[in-house]
Amino acid sequence: MKKQSWQVGYPNGLIKYIDFFRKKYFQYEVLDVVIDNYIKKHIHTTGKRICSLGSGTGRHEVELAKLGYEVIGLERNEESVNIANQYIEECNVNVRIIKCDFMIKEDVDRVMSEIGPVDIVALLLVPISISDYARAANNLADWIKPGGVFVTDNFGYTVDVDPKRLMFASNVEVANSPDGDDYAVRMNYYEYKDNIVNWTAIYLYHDDDGKLNMKKDHDVLDVYPEQEGVDPLELNHNIFELLPNHKVTECDESLCPPYLYEYLIGWRKK
Repeated sequence: MKKQSWQVGYPNGLIKYIDFFRKKYFQYEVLDVVIDNYIKKHIHTTGKRICSLGSGTGRHEVELAKLGYEVIGLERNEESVNIANQYIEECNVNVRIIKCDFMIKEDVDRVMSEIGPVDIVALLLVPISISDYARAANNLADWIKPGGVFVTDNFGYTVDVDPKRLMFASNVEVANSPDGDDYAVRMNYYEYKDNIVNWTAIYLYHDDDGKLNMKKDHDVLDVYPEQEGVDPLELNHNIFELLPNHKVTECDESLCPPYLYEYLIGWRKK
């Protein structure tokens, strides 16, 4: 397993505008049904208590609650937590978002000791490395009920690539605010090499005073080409049983950066 580690961070004030694009392109109402079906197929508990890691602005969490789950979201970014809580209140669903860094085991244990065990842990669409996915699974392992599942997503390539050679792509996107009275422009540039995607996004938007702003966001995506029966996280198989993959074909291609597709992979707690 690759040992790189990186943290997700966003410039102050940008989450609101990033969320315009999440709402437009991420088909939460479709993807979360896929996740629900995957969970139902593999879970061996009878409960529907789910802990969502890196819950962001709460859109996955709201859709999962609509599907009947009791949802606890862990999110370290305070701006995201505030936006999520407002969205949850508007939707009137059973979701609780807690400020917590799921990469820090002491922080996880502090929060989960109050929450208690859960049936499912989900880590979805969070741009951290494969090794950090493994750390997240290990940090939550004690809090997953026997027979419960840990489910996450990975990226594979839609084209044949030589991972040692540089490949790039770019595009421009425009998205309106949820109420349609604002918009933002995003210019994306992707560099692919060594199964790593460096994604730089430049955002243009008007702030609350009507002033035009330009801010840069940078994410790093770990690409792990799909191999059935191979555990990309190399988890302890005395604790976790590897489950089959599910290639996500139900959503539009806009869910992923160019040249990539998403697949689900899961583990069941023994």
